[in-house]
Amino acid sequence: MEGHGHSLDELYLLGFPVKHSVGPAMYEAVFKRLGIEAVYRVLEVPPEALGGAVEVLRRRRCRGFNVTIPHKTRVVEHLDLLEPPASTIGAVNTVVIEDGRLVGYNTDVHGFREALLRFTGPRRWGRAVLVGAGGAARAAAYALRDMVEELVIVSRTGRTAEALARDAEAWGVPHATGHAASPRIYRRVLREASLVVNASPVGMEPRSDETPIPAELLQPGTVVFDMVYRPLKTRLLRGAEKAGCTVIDGLWMLASQAAENMRLWYGVHVGVGEFRKAALEAMGMGNHE
Repeated sequence: MEGHGHSLDELYLLGFPVKHSVGPAMYEAVFKRLGIEAVYRVLEVPPEALGGAVEVLRRRRCRGFNVTIPHKTRVVEHLDLLEPPASTIGAVNTVVIEDGRLVGYNTDVHGFREALLRFTGPRRWGRAVLVGAGGAARAAAYALRDMVEELVIVSRTGRTAEALARDAEAWGVPHATGHAASPRIYRRVLREASLVVNASPVGMEPRSDETPIPAELLQPGTVVFDMVYRPLKTRLLRGAEKAGCTVIDGLWMLASQAAENMRLWYGVHVGVGEFRKAALEAMGMGNHE
């Protein structure tokens, strides 16, 4: 398959830091099986260089790109059009380039929701606790808008959490509050939480000895979803398992949104399991499951 005047379609991941991404191995395994002539490359782009990097990709007429930490909200101003739900959330993780126009999508919402439903089935949550208030957290809050009675959002200073809580209520969450992270707030809110989501980078390699939530505060039976996928079993998830919680690792979300990205870029259906298997092999965990 030829693309946009190049012998190879070009796809990219923009982030900072982003060197450890399994994206290239994951997508290229799928491209190879489908006979798609494409490359998926990682670009380390510091925040001040984001606008310039996006314009280079626009001129190259590549097929599209993904965006990860810390660019998911900042990239919006450099795009020509946002499709729902990206237009509502104000965060983009996938861009399709069509005739030189940059169209932003949010497949994190789909990826998060699909990964959660895979483990829990459709259900109504009482209180959900969401750690983080960046682009990934915005996607999670939007995905949960019709699934929770109460959403408690915790961020480092609390300011971004309060702003996201206001947005979450506008999106349909019945009751949302924002707080600054502290042992006291976690003690108060985790006792009654049925779902805990880490949408922050805390616990990600190379700082995998960190955890956003002390495991001793988690209650048995709580579902704990960590969007971090390197390491696959974060300190948070290890502690949650010991506490008797159901755990969901971030690779389920990554594989689910990758499947949605392939639909947007190429109009093809690829199973989530195929992306997950390719990612596990790239991480040296081919026999993990």
